This record gives sequence, structure tokens and C-alpha cells, in this order.
Amino acid sequence: MNKIIKIIGVLVIILFLSLYFSGYNNYYYESKKTLTTEAIKQYEKDLKSGKKIDPTKYIEPQKNYNNKASTIGMKTSIMIEKGFNICIKFIVEKLLDVEK
Repeated sequence: MNKIIKIIGVLVIILFLSLYFSGYNNYYYESKKTLTTEAIKQYEKDLKSGKKIDPTKYIEPQKNYNNKASTIGMKTSIMIEKGFNICIKFIVEKLLDVEK
């Protein structure tokens, strides 16, 4: 029984570390911070002319890709996550009760 718990623990740690470090390779949010060359030129022009600078004016608006399928998918994902969390808490509580 102890070997199974140790193996599961090691697998969970390896999974966590792989997911944690894979986050460093995701450049999705960095691309949202970049400005286009036209926006940079407009910013420099406004700066030289002494206009009030509003950062939201130079960043492209985000597109909304939500539709019924994505909304249903997100709701389903949230329900699965809640159920998974309840199951994990139950399993951990039972494992801690068995060891006492």
C-alpha cells in the first residue's frame, strides 16, 4: 500500500512540475502586450505634439470569440473541475483517516 501511495505521489509531483514549467513556454499573453508599428508611430507622434497619452488608445481591442459551444464547454469544464476537487478531497481525507 505504501508503494502505491509513493508512486502516485511521485507521479503527481512530476505532473505538477511539467505543467508548471510548460507555462514558461507560453507566449500567448506576451503577444497581447506588443504594439503594432502603426500604434508606435502614432504614440511617438502624439508624444511629440504634447497630446495626453491614453495607453488603451494604442493597443488593439481584443476579439471576442465566445459562442454557445465555447460557453457550454467552459461551464462543463468548471463542473468537472468542481467534481474532481470534491473527489480528491474525499480521497485524501480517507487516506489520512486510514493512516491514523
